[in-house]
Amino acid sequence: MSRSQDRMPTGVPGAAPCWDERARLDALDAYGILDTPPEAEFEDAVQIARLACRTPMALVSLVAEDRQWFKAEAGLGVRETGRDASVCAYTMGVDGLLIVPDLTQDPRTAGNPLVTGPPGLRFYAGHPLVSADGLPLGALCVLDTVPRPEGLPEEAQLTLAALARQVMAQMELRRALAERDRAFAAAEASRRELRLITDALPVLIATIGRDEIYRFANRHYETWFGLRAEDVVGRSVRQVLGEAAYALRKPYLERVLAGEPVQFDVVVPGPGGGLRDARVRYLPSAGEAGGFHLLAIDVTGEKAAQAGLADSLLKFQAIAESMPQMVWSTLPDGFHDYYNSRWYEYTGVPAGSTDGEGWNAIFHADDRAEAWRRWRHALATGETYEIEYRLRRHDGVYRWVLGRAVPIRDAATGAIQRWFGTCTDIDDQVRARETLTQGRETLEALVRERTAALEATNARLTAEIAERGRIEEALRQSQKMEAVGQLTGGIAHDFNNLLTGITGALDLMKRRLAEGRTDTLPRYADLASASAQRAAALTHRLLAFARRQPLMARSVEADRLIASMDDLLRRTLSERVVLTLATQAGLWRTLCDPNQLENALLNLAINARDAMPEGGRLHIAAANVELDAAAVAGEPGARAGEYVCISVSDTGAGMPPEVVARAFEPFFTTKPLGAGTGLGLSMIYGFVKQSEGQVRIASEVGRGTTVSLYLPRHAGPDAAEAEDPAAAAPVTGHGTVLVVEDDATVRALIGEALEEAGYRVIAAADGAAGLRALETEAVDLLVTDVGLPGLDGRRMADQARAARPGLKVLFITGYAENAAFGSGHLAPGMAMITKPFAVDAFAAKVAAMLESAGN
Repeated sequence: MSRSQDRMPTGVPGAAPCWDERARLDALDAYGILDTPPEAEFEDAVQIARLACRTPMALVSLVAEDRQWFKAEAGLGVRETGRDASVCAYTMGVDGLLIVPDLTQDPRTAGNPLVTGPPGLRFYAGHPLVSADGLPLGALCVLDTVPRPEGLPEEAQLTLAALARQVMAQMELRRALAERDRAFAAAEASRRELRLITDALPVLIATIGRDEIYRFANRHYETWFGLRAEDVVGRSVRQVLGEAAYALRKPYLERVLAGEPVQFDVVVPGPGGGLRDARVRYLPSAGEAGGFHLLAIDVTGEKAAQAGLADSLLKFQAIAESMPQMVWSTLPDGFHDYYNSRWYEYTGVPAGSTDGEGWNAIFHADDRAEAWRRWRHALATGETYEIEYRLRRHDGVYRWVLGRAVPIRDAATGAIQRWFGTCTDIDDQVRARETLTQGRETLEALVRERTAALEATNARLTAEIAERGRIEEALRQSQKMEAVGQLTGGIAHDFNNLLTGITGALDLMKRRLAEGRTDTLPRYADLASASAQRAAALTHRLLAFARRQPLMARSVEADRLIASMDDLLRRTLSERVVLTLATQAGLWRTLCDPNQLENALLNLAINARDAMPEGGRLHIAAANVELDAAAVAGEPGARAGEYVCISVSDTGAGMPPEVVARAFEPFFTTKPLGAGTGLGLSMIYGFVKQSEGQVRIASEVGRGTTVSLYLPRHAGPDAAEAEDPAAAAPVTGHGTVLVVEDDATVRALIGEALEEAGYRVIAAADGAAGLRALETEAVDLLVTDVGLPGLDGRRMADQARAARPGLKVLFITGYAENAAFGSGHLAPGMAMITKPFAVDAFAAKVAAMLESAGN
């Protein structure tokens, strides 16, 4: 055996290394190379080493805590071994090359499992891989199954050493590149985090270089100026603001670029043509590149509030200055911050000298303690403050005054907002009370009169506020009663017309039957049926407005639905109306009832046609939109999020604001009498709201109207297709059906229709009776109304299915009760049909459910 000088004291097993093993393992981990895929640079190194040394095997071995792992290997056929099989572990203890001519003759390797067993290694030559800190990480080695007493030629030794240095250089390069990638990733993450933070803040933020070019801009540039942040970056301040605005900013830009922080208020035009008040700050950048940071806050609301506050303060001061009493006011904690002129005229003290607690200094010394006690009690309890005390007048004379204060509370929370008080000179009354006993009644009457006048003055504002609240409440009640009157009047008008058609047809049918004439009965039956269908449509629209209609919600691709209506719309519109359809590519899906959506679009198209009697343009468009909190702030119940917006725009007569405000009211219509029910828009409103969406109208007289339907984006799976209730029912059926219906007429009609179809029918009038029947009878299908008295149909069905999980249930209802159906979804084995329904459609539904039960 021959080897270079050991880096261990002896180079034999058990010798202590001259490095810290923990530090060595940490250094190896820092390279992040263990258990990584093969890489060409390392594979090439072992191939060159094997060829240069003329050996069948070569390895790049990295020695870990309990194993050695081969980053590259040629000829050995394994990727790692235990550390007990590592010869490279000994190589780490030498400077330069370690050569073992015959591994079976070296005491350190004679028992090595790779020597005593397969592949039967006999020769080893390895050069350590040493980090820049001098810590050995492993070795580049060559192996042979034949001993080599002569070792390696000098040329091969030099090549192996050079390759070891190249492997180590490649590891250093690999680590440097990894650290660079991590630094880049961290910088990118930091940039994204900065973007998220600045976009979330309600502040316009930008960074601008010394050359006045934008380096960074947050998303608020789009809401302020209609420019995307990416379109702002790289442009100059002059380009973004325009020449006029830039000229106004130029002095501030010069100051901030000279290193001076700048703040100023400015009026900024918005993208919609409006104006906003902005407070702008320029802050010099601390970076080497110079430039500055821009921060701007919308203070439009703040300035409006300040203007309103200033107006209120002016009115208050006018009232306070017109009063003969000394008037004062405090903050909720009792801090005095206002006195009228009467106070300063009376006391002669400098303005502002009695703010806070300074007022107590001009009280008579004997009255200060009691005044303080009562004032603290009033602040603690909110009770009226009232006391007589002696106050020093401007001539130094102490005179008796009546001090009184009442709290002004927040109407919603009851919290005290301010205290308002007065001081009235009652010295004459007090002196008269003390010295003129006989004139006490007259004096007391005078005091009461003066006090009453004071109380009336102090109570004036409170009384006015209370009166305003009473009037507003009366107005709201009047408006509510007017709306109820309009609604009930409209319902009565339309239903009387419909009932006239039904009752008239029935009367004629009875008359013809009495006469024995049956030839005209089908025509009268058709007339009655048509009126009944119109009544059902009327109730359907009322339920739509009330958001109680049963919806068959499905995943809808609005672009396809709109395209499918093209022919129907063109046939509905007059030839003088030009129709255009436009949908955005990649339009989101929405979850709604497609039939209701079609009806809504058809109604809007008809309204648009009627608004353009001389012709015009009708444009229907669909697009993806995202509404933020600000966009839905003025709509109760509206939620921010992603929506599919379907807009219907016409060039018709348009509507004034007062008509737009009432457009969704049921039975409100601007059409001539008999030309419309006034339920079209109210039905659309109810349908969209029930679908968790929003409706908006934009209209201008003489320029047209746009109605926009915002339906929430649906990202879930497609809803199951609704069953066709009109499928043809079989002539005969079999099985037992339990009918639970509280209306005797409906119960009898359903029972007769089912018996006629061949079913055995059991009838019950309420939920309790229905449960008793289910306990004693073998029932194949439960048909139940939802709105039963006492135990409703849904709860009865749930209790029945708890005992009989496979029971089929068909609900019949006039509207989809939220309490019964939650989000409108039914469990498997359940179905629903809405009143009124055709007998054939009902029988078909029953047959379909019983057939599925049999399958």
